[in-house]
Amino acid sequence: MKITDKKILSVRIITFVFLLFSCFYMYDFYKCLSGFVANEFREHLVMLPMIFSFFLPVFCFLFFVYDFYVKAINKPVKTIYSVFVIIYSAVNLALIFSNITLYMSNNSLGVYSSLPSIIIHFPYDMIVILSLLLLLQIFNLYLLYRKDSRVNEFLYEIKQHGTLKLCVIEYIVLSIFAIVIFVFTGSAIYAVFSAFENAFYDLRYCYLLLWVMLIPLGNLLIVTLKPQKMQISKKTKVLTLVGGICANVIFGILFLIFELTKPDFLIHIGKPLFLITFSISLPIEPFVIFGIMALGSVVMTIRLIRTVIDKT
Repeated sequence: MKITDKKILSVRIITFVFLLFSCFYMYDFYKCLSGFVANEFREHLVMLPMIFSFFLPVFCFLFFVYDFYVKAINKPVKTIYSVFVIIYSAVNLALIFSNITLYMSNNSLGVYSSLPSIIIHFPYDMIVILSLLLLLQIFNLYLLYRKDSRVNEFLYEIKQHGTLKLCVIEYIVLSIFAIVIFVFTGSAIYAVFSAFENAFYDLRYCYLLLWVMLIPLGNLLIVTLKPQKMQISKKTKVLTLVGGICANVIFGILFLIFELTKPDFLIHIGKPLFLITFSISLPIEPFVIFGIMALGSVVMTIRLIRTVIDKT
């Protein structure tokens, strides 16, 4: 079976869609967890099924990316993963259905409307997603122990191993960062639709949206993709790394200017983007973003220097 550029593009588009879902569900996980903590861990039988359910699609996405773009995962690990996802999905579905009357009532009252999703809201979205993941992993187990399958051949052809040149430790570390960054990206995308009127009140809200939506994710993508190792011209490698560093510097300087000229601008327009900051009156999320920018800039600077002095 011959792989084509069209099939490669299709897989990458699907990956982007999965990424978008992961950002939404990681934000939902974060929002539910924040509410659970703020509520002093009460109603755990209601909140925990939501928290656990929202995290599973993100975990599956990270596993998918490694298997498709880094390196083929061996059969024992895939078996353990599939069994884990099946059990995890089944248990969460059982917990959701044990509280289904309450969840349906809350849904009809609009309680879950602030949790971004695709078309339908909790609990219906998670019933669909968990059921699909459960069935998919049953099918994966079937494929793992079936020889000469055309589906296996097709999957082998469309996987793009080596696209991400990462070792296991690197991928685990970047996945931890990705989990945090997905929260920011999801919250910014949701804030575009839920509170864009803030931009008419203060144009700096547009800056905050771009800062939260693009900068953490941009740093993650550049660090993960490693442009300095791609089969592209040296000039393109340098421009990509310089662009990433400059974006961090420009957004950092703009934040400093806004903070010095109007110290309370975050208080007036930042609430849709920074839940913890406003719940405990500490700017934790902005500090986390600055930490991501600082780490990303250091990594990109080191790679830029190595790229410039490389004579090959």
